[in-house]
Amino acid sequence: MAEVQLSTVTVRELNANISKAIARVEAGETLEIMKNGRVVAEMRPHMREQSEAWRRAHKDSATFLRRGINLGIGRVKAADKYDDAEI
Repeated sequence: MAEVQLSTVTVRELNANISKAIARVEAGETLEIMKNGRVVAEMRPHMREQSEAWRRAHKDSATFLRRGINLGIGRVKAADKYDDAEI
């Protein structure tokens, strides 16, 4: 999956350059819109609906990842990932 590029623009910048902002979003960038120093909105590329084949492949992949791969060391727990667990 492609990395999402996130940028911040002010409302004033957006008003002055709306066409450029839309071009950036069309290119895949996500813009956070700031007003008075805080983010008030987000402008991001439209995500089209995925096909049935894509949804089926996604579901199969998620099931595979939940099941995991048997490495002969038992189930990996959260503590194994973040602590100094002995394997």
